[in-house]
Amino acid sequence: MDPNAPRRLTKTEVAILAYVGEHEGQRCSKAQIADALGRNVKTIDRLVSALRSDGLLVVEPRWAETGGQLANTYRLARAK
Repeated sequence: MDPNAPRRLTKTEVAILAYVGEHEGQRCSKAQIADALGRNVKTIDRLVSALRSDGLLVVEPRWAETGGQLANTYRLARAK
């Protein structure tokens, strides 16, 4: 197995990317993604981190004026 070969995405990772693509630029929580996909929030959290590390997903944190964190904005990473 080639260590430089891209890893295969799971069905849930593909579903996350599809969900983000359909709702790109909209605020949403990992709980909303989990509900939409019928998955556990912990699973979504782990997979979003992996997709972000792989450079496939961009997570933009959002903050309230009071300093509290709001739901993030997710978007697909674009090839340069």
